[in-house]
Amino acid sequence: MALASIFGTNQFRYEPGGVIEFYDRYEAVRESFAQAAAWTGLDVEILVRQNGDGDDASRRLAVPVGLAAAQLGIQDVLAAKGLRPHMAGGMSLGGMVASCVAGACAREELMGLLMRGELRPLQPETAARPEPARQEALASAYLGPDDDPRDLCADRDGVFLSCDFGWDRDRKVRIVMLSGYRDALEKLSAETGGLVSVTEGADVAEHSPLRAPAREVTRGHIGAMPFTDPALTLCSSLEQKTLTRAEEVRAMFTDNVVEPISVLHLTREMKQHGAGLGLIVGPSPILDALHYPFPVVFVDSPAAVPRAVAAVFEHGVSLRR
Repeated sequence: MALASIFGTNQFRYEPGGVIEFYDRYEAVRESFAQAAAWTGLDVEILVRQNGDGDDASRRLAVPVGLAAAQLGIQDVLAAKGLRPHMAGGMSLGGMVASCVAGACAREELMGLLMRGELRPLQPETAARPEPARQEALASAYLGPDDDPRDLCADRDGVFLSCDFGWDRDRKVRIVMLSGYRDALEKLSAETGGLVSVTEGADVAEHSPLRAPAREVTRGHIGAMPFTDPALTLCSSLEQKTLTRAEEVRAMFTDNVVEPISVLHLTREMKQHGAGLGLIVGPSPILDALHYPFPVVFVDSPAAVPRAVAAVFEHGVSLRR
């Protein structure tokens, strides 16, 4: 039985309380944030506490950089306890962090990429065209357990399936995230009686074809980044696949901008590699409500570290030397 490290996405705002506790208690976490601050120029206080101005550009950058620093620091704490994973993978940002843990990408390179930020949609006042630009948005949908999420997007202009979270713990609800144009998502919400809920404050259609211009910008940034073949089993959430070559990791970083992600792809591939326990590292909104094909421990506060150690023995997981 193998140990898997799983890293969540930055698509949902997380409460920093558990991260602050880790920061106060463990030198490895403080070092991770100190490195992130040195590499990006962002203030450690903002990175840890996520307490910057929400409208400020540095605040937007602090979210992914802070989450990546937290995930990497907490992974270092687990490794110091002997909990070195046999495999790693993650969702969106988490997939890039997993690549660092697997040895395919340097941490400094990842932080530099995150500091470049994402290409945001043109707003009407800056769009070089007479008509207003259609606003982008995200939405969540809670379906029946046997529903096919792709049916929500079938034959609908401007609506895309961006993340399949699989089922809730009891396998009674299928949870998905949609992205696209806000007007199209609001129309879908009205037609489904509120089954689809448009997210307030989200203005980027993540993991959808609408991000194609951002992918091309990202491709230019990533083209100069050095990658190496993963030293650990690295599982993708873009498709049910194990990434074994540096160029596959580079392609994942690039395609991550526009391709939908799936918890099912990730965890089923890990299950095929013999995962007997998953440690979900760092803050994990939504991921903590899901069904998994193997036992999991959410390592989102220092109190969870002894639970993770105990779970290794409980489930007979062998540790990597």
